[in-house]
Amino acid sequence: MYFLILSRQILSEMGAHKLRSALALFGIFWGTLTVILLLALGGGFHQASQQKVGRIADGVIFAMPGVRDRSWLGIPKGQPLHIQSHDVLLIAKNVPNIQTAMPVLVNQADMSYSDRLMTRYVIGTTSNFSWIRKVNLMSGGRFFNSLDVDRGGRVVVLGYRLKQHLFGAYEDAVGKRILLHNALFTVIGVIQPPEKNMYNDDDRMALIPYTAYISLFGDADVTYFMIYPNPTADPYQVQRNFMSYLSAKYRFNPQDQTVLHVFNTTKFFQFLRWFFIGIQLFLGLCGGLTLAVGSLGVANIMFLIVTERTSEIGLRMALGATKRKILMQILLEALLLVALGGLLGFLTALLIIGILQYVPLPAMLGKPQLSMTAVWVTIVILSLLGLISGYFPAKRAANMDPVEALLENL
Repeated sequence: MYFLILSRQILSEMGAHKLRSALALFGIFWGTLTVILLLALGGGFHQASQQKVGRIADGVIFAMPGVRDRSWLGIPKGQPLHIQSHDVLLIAKNVPNIQTAMPVLVNQADMSYSDRLMTRYVIGTTSNFSWIRKVNLMSGGRFFNSLDVDRGGRVVVLGYRLKQHLFGAYEDAVGKRILLHNALFTVIGVIQPPEKNMYNDDDRMALIPYTAYISLFGDADVTYFMIYPNPTADPYQVQRNFMSYLSAKYRFNPQDQTVLHVFNTTKFFQFLRWFFIGIQLFLGLCGGLTLAVGSLGVANIMFLIVTERTSEIGLRMALGATKRKILMQILLEALLLVALGGLLGFLTALLIIGILQYVPLPAMLGKPQLSMTAVWVTIVILSLLGLISGYFPAKRAANMDPVEALLENL
């Protein structure tokens, strides 16, 4: 009951000093709006970026054969490293803690269907490519399996735009046959559009079993290969192990940085996690500083209120009001100002975030996402600032001498 009466009194005081109260509310309102929007934009950027980097399974190791930078065991400098598909498959059998190793061969080829002819890239690989690179297919299709690979099946998975070019927007491609490098291939799947699919390096490509690729183009060196360690294994140790295996087999210096270009995604993903955490902290700090500026306005207004009410505070203390009640009244008034400004800022931010869901923003920014973390961070900041901005004016009021306070305006 006491707090209800006190709240009504505070609201009445705010109504009597509309401009002063409005300025204090605006500072908190703007700070809250800034915090919520910055964290929501950061969340949207994080989500959009995660979708892009999520095109590959965490822990995958990419390796691309290069050229020897130094002579080693009789092989002169400048000699290229030749690795073929069967060599890649042997890595998983000879190096421990490797779940799968897959070759990737890339070449250009003519493709045609009906009267439509074009030249596009063809990728030859294994069936594991689909889950390592997170290839999502449109309904009704499938990726080639290990049986297709073993038999050298003439089956093909088309990129979304490649399907559009060959078959048009409305004709179903699955089950149809296309001419690929003068050989008939049956379409068994179509990759989803880039905005719905993790794998969108180039949706104008065609994917076929590496065995079918070899039958078309010969057993050429792999363009690159991928290694996926066992989830419980140390990916860096796995990298050292297969580098040691390959250097012994192909006679190159394991310290040579150009003979085999290796990219271990584990370190990259770890960097990204800390990078996005840093972005969120930075955005939260920027919003928090804006809120801090608003709280300074509240503190100044509360000091002004205490100065104006010196005689009133002295009278109340003379009539028996305790220091605790004086302190609580001033502190509650500051908290109420902060709470009202924060609520208005929060509701406005929700409205803006809702509108932005329907506004075409750049794909890299994603859509603003308001998380419960952002909400709780804002509540904690508002509570702390409310207490800080109200405590010192309230303490000053509570420590007044009643007699001096009564004589202040005489």
